[in-house]
Amino acid sequence: MSDVTALLPDSAGRFEKAMAAGMSDELPVPYADIIDPYRTPPRFLPWLAAHHSVDLWFDDWSPDRKREMIAQCAGVSSLYPASPLGALKGTLQGLKRYLAFVDAEIVDRIAYPARFTFGRAALGRTPLGHRPFVAHYLVKVALKGPANRFQIGRASLGRQALTLIDTEPLRRVKTAMTIAKAAETQYTVTFAWRRGITFQDNLPIDAGHVFGGFIDRARLD
Repeated sequence: MSDVTALLPDSAGRFEKAMAAGMSDELPVPYADIIDPYRTPPRFLPWLAAHHSVDLWFDDWSPDRKREMIAQCAGVSSLYPASPLGALKGTLQGLKRYLAFVDAEIVDRIAYPARFTFGRAALGRTPLGHRPFVAHYLVKVALKGPANRFQIGRASLGRQALTLIDTEPLRRVKTAMTIAKAAETQYTVTFAWRRGITFQDNLPIDAGHVFGGFIDRARLD
């Protein structure tokens, strides 16, 4: 029988009816929807995140981003089916997926063990002065400057003139990278994904490239 409340006498109270409903085959709760990260009501998202041990989470994320994070940790993501995010910790694939949640991407990386090194000098791919046995990353993440930041030759009054660039995106990237790495590994990260134009770049001086301007970096060295 799907509803055992039919067996209760007319004198049954609220507690007895609730117990009977809990033992019924068909619960009066949309359990299948609640445990589905793509269909659960928004108020259940924090609970479902805790249930699946989500360790990267920001309250100001959009509901869609929160749902996708839960789905990836639960291994039911429509983007990465049968590939739980937690199982990829310590891998490059896992790091890329974690960084995508904080709107960042890897531009370049140097992972040890690398080519032969002698002291601080390195041959081939490893730049001078990089710490050995540490993975080095060049990460691209966008920052937003204040609306009325001070510029030479232009006056700016009011509180906005003293507003600094919001570095919260950098903090979130570092948090994501720390969560994504294996416990025994170390890394360094630089966010200088743009550099000044030099004569060695041999770029045409036009509307797109001017002296004193910047271009994207493609390598750490």
